[in-house]
Amino acid sequence: MYYFKCLRVFFITLSLIICSCSEEKNNFVLDGSQKKWQPITLTFDGPQVSETDSINPFLEYSLLVRFSNGDEQLPVLGYFAADGDAENTSALSGNKWRAKFSPNKTGTWKFDAYLMQGEDIAVTPFVEPEKGNTLWKVSGDFEVTEADSTANGFYGTGKLAYVEDHYLRASETGKAFLKNGVGSPETFLAYYEFDGTVKKEGAYTPTLNNGLHEYPDHRKDWKSGDPTWADGKGKAIIGALNYLASKGMNSLYFLVMNEHGDGDNIWPWIDPVEQRRYDVSKLAQWEKVFTHMDGLGMAMNLFTQETENDTILNKGELGLERKLYYKELVARFGHHLGVVWNLGEETNRTSEQLKSYASYIRSIDPYDHPIAVHNHVRITGERFQGRPLDPIKETLTPLLGFKDFEIPSLQMYDTTEVHTEVLKWRNLSRKNNRPWVTYLDEIGHWDIGITTDTASNNNYAQVMRTSLWGSLMAGSAGNSWYFGGLDTPNNDMAAENFRARDKWWAISTIAKDFFENHLPYDEMECRDNLLSNKKAFCFAKKDEIYVVYLPKGETTDLQIGDGTYSIAFFDPMAGGKLRDRQNEGWKITKPNSVELSAYNGEKNKDWVILIGKSQ
Repeated sequence: MYYFKCLRVFFITLSLIICSCSEEKNNFVLDGSQKKWQPITLTFDGPQVSETDSINPFLEYSLLVRFSNGDEQLPVLGYFAADGDAENTSALSGNKWRAKFSPNKTGTWKFDAYLMQGEDIAVTPFVEPEKGNTLWKVSGDFEVTEADSTANGFYGTGKLAYVEDHYLRASETGKAFLKNGVGSPETFLAYYEFDGTVKKEGAYTPTLNNGLHEYPDHRKDWKSGDPTWADGKGKAIIGALNYLASKGMNSLYFLVMNEHGDGDNIWPWIDPVEQRRYDVSKLAQWEKVFTHMDGLGMAMNLFTQETENDTILNKGELGLERKLYYKELVARFGHHLGVVWNLGEETNRTSEQLKSYASYIRSIDPYDHPIAVHNHVRITGERFQGRPLDPIKETLTPLLGFKDFEIPSLQMYDTTEVHTEVLKWRNLSRKNNRPWVTYLDEIGHWDIGITTDTASNNNYAQVMRTSLWGSLMAGSAGNSWYFGGLDTPNNDMAAENFRARDKWWAISTIAKDFFENHLPYDEMECRDNLLSNKKAFCFAKKDEIYVVYLPKGETTDLQIGDGTYSIAFFDPMAGGKLRDRQNEGWKITKPNSVELSAYNGEKNKDWVILIGKSQ
């Protein structure tokens, strides 16, 4: 690693400039549509430096841009951008410094940009620069017009935000967000056309060329007008995202650093041992992919570390390298609209360490993106030092009520426990006056997860009941689907073709669409106590609307309120239209109670039963 202590004085005389257009004027360029939620990019001229300069451009310079609009004040961190086109040129050096900003209000936005120099200044708290510590100051303004309701993805609906509720909401439309996520490969960014991307050690993945993803079957899913870089690179990874979005998937789970981890092929640095030096062109290429995700409305669940490497930075403490790592992630990617910062996959860190990470990220993220953490799996009967081991409880309990934490990212080994575990943490968080957005992000044995369509051990029916509908009927805010295995073709880190689970994406999207099209789900609660059969699930807005998930071959009584109700049946595996009752599948057993059974005598499949109060 580079540890240089040099003295250098830059004398740069720059004019105070006001700019409200996209043309270059002296030392900066403003780009962007200038519509609410759509990113504004400010690129400034500054010192000519390189990734390996004697004065570290990532640590010993700091670009801070303060944006203001009336009472709204947002301090945004900038970053070194080499020649300003590094995604295409692979430049290591240049004089371009950049800040990206997603405006949340219309009207006139003013900005004051400061480029500062000093020892470790990149990780110091936001402060007004002291006289003499500023290489330059530039001020300006620009206009932002109304959001484009016809824009694709989050650009039309707005940033996903935590609003002290059990679901994230789109900031422009106010609509609750139900995650329908892809959870593998965790090494999604280990893509062969990203600069500086190689496999070191890590798990054996013989079906991947050189241990990197190529996604060849998805090159055909790239569309004219979609992004590429460096003369046409990136079509396959962009095509993979297009395919997933076409199947109704709206979230992706991926690591942004797995050095010394399972994959050992993703890091943001110029080299894994140079943790104060960042690979500008690689990160600019990631930015191309993330921008496309925003346009697809695909949320980004960025896992900042994993269980195998969560002491790589400062032995797990919040030290200089870790602060710089979070700063670079926030500065380069914080403007994206569907971000969730995940503190770690299968975390080993103490609650004090996790809180320190979360509070630091919150202090530098002007957008207050939600913060999550993923637990170690709990295996029934497993013991540690003579006592039962419950890493879910041990990880999450100290975070209840904590002001800088919003999302438990649950991993469950026993899928039959999903429903009760989701409900448990949802309720506990509410009792602690900070409702959590509860995600189910990994299920089952590490070698199985969710199988492929053609697997001999296909588990779709069981996972649909216990994990997909089981979590949603407990009030979860959605799921991500882990593929299982390590080196099996199309499983976890070896996954190349997302079409291998085409049927599962359909089943998962059927559930999401049912909730979105037929239920005021953000106003409903798990009400299993209204059922006589503990194998069934009930989700309800009491006395108004009830949904019952009935496993095949089962019946149950449901207690309902006074009034007249309509009833319809839905096939969770095949989807389609709601089916009229045809006087079969239900009967009144006593006042305020109905007995529910399979639709039209079809007892060999699961049923979803929708009961709504008639107007």
